[in-house]
Amino acid sequence: MPKRFLIFIFLSPWIIGFATFGIYPFMMSLYYSFCQYDVLQIPMFIGLENYKNILTKDPYFWISIKNTAYYTFFRVPLNIVGALLLAILLNQMVKGIRILRTIYFLPSIISGVVLSVIWMWIFNPQIGLINIILEFFGLNGPLWLQDPQWSKPALIIMSLWGWSHACFFSRVTEYSKTSL
Repeated sequence: MPKRFLIFIFLSPWIIGFATFGIYPFMMSLYYSFCQYDVLQIPMFIGLENYKNILTKDPYFWISIKNTAYYTFFRVPLNIVGALLLAILLNQMVKGIRILRTIYFLPSIISGVVLSVIWMWIFNPQIGLINIILEFFGLNGPLWLQDPQWSKPALIIMSLWGWSHACFFSRVTEYSKTSL
């Protein structure tokens, strides 16, 4: 059997999966964006009318663009800087660092549902951890998830929890070993 044929055979499950769950849905979404389609009827091609309506008649489109830009502008730099600083901190060779690393990485194996409940408790306006700490200093905590002004910062804080810290940590650890 030729080597190229074997490569194709081994790659074929991935190619089939990518075409089925990646390319096909993308192409159909693109096609449906140019159609009037409500799932129950056959799509009717209407050209750029949907895009014209979004840009000129939909009041929520520009709000969603503004919210997405706000989220991206704050989350990306905070995530990169925070992850790098945390990776450097967790790479220090001090007494008890292994316990600290374990405590930090242990929540990453918690399911998304449990993590959501924990974040809802942390941001709870009456009994939430953040508002209790703010009350200790004599400050009134906001309605984190109910107030439009504070919900975006709360979502950014929640999104900072993730795997980028682990990725930076592994790279910093590798770099510090090779630089010694």
